[in-house]
Amino acid sequence: MMQLEQFYCRNYRIGPSESDFRSMYRPSAMLEHMQLAADGDLNAMGISTSEMLEQGLGWMLLATDLSILHPARLDEEVSLFTWSKGSKGVLWLRDFILTNHEGDRIAEARTSWALIDLQKRKPLRPSAMPVEVKAYPEHSLGDIPEKIILPEGRQTRETDRFTARYSSTDSNGHMNNARYADLCCDNLTPVELAAGIRRLQISYYREVHMFEQVIIERTDAADGIIWFRGMAADERGTVFEAKLQLNGAA
Repeated sequence: MMQLEQFYCRNYRIGPSESDFRSMYRPSAMLEHMQLAADGDLNAMGISTSEMLEQGLGWMLLATDLSILHPARLDEEVSLFTWSKGSKGVLWLRDFILTNHEGDRIAEARTSWALIDLQKRKPLRPSAMPVEVKAYPEHSLGDIPEKIILPEGRQTRETDRFTARYSSTDSNGHMNNARYADLCCDNLTPVELAAGIRRLQISYYREVHMFEQVIIERTDAADGIIWFRGMAADERGTVFEAKLQLNGAA
């Protein structure tokens, strides 16, 4: 059995701004805490986010696969564990486990990242990382998150046009990765929101900078599965694609 105590841990209480209209933990807030936990893990190894920025380095999230086992609620005390599984080529792999105060797992996630040169916006080899990142490849929640691609024949319809503004961007100068979960949830129906989310998979294809517009498209729900696509309004291609599975889906 995996001993979580050996991994970096972020303990916190779910606050009002991290909860939805049902007082349930929002997926985007969970993704944001995952980023904070990853930054905290690296900081414990010897390099902070600000120091990486000073050296012209940054992280680009490529894919997320989040499974919600048991919904968490407002004011619930939780612990978020994370660890690096090492790298494959230019990909860095990192897993997460969220537990409640009793130690029961309530969510799991697998992610893939690239270390990038912020000036050239190009991926770097793992050897460019200034500090040694301790890895636990023997402890894995699964394979590299799959690339989400809308299946052929699935029809989408435009449901929203979103403009990235001040509140959506972060220190990397583009829309924060956690906000993509909001783009999906904001385009669910009341019935779908009431069902709740079991799994959310996102593939990130290009950055969205402040004042850029994204056209959101989605499919109808089929067997509890909904596919999303974000397209750049200036015709520069696909921004992201996502697959969302509702509770009760087969």
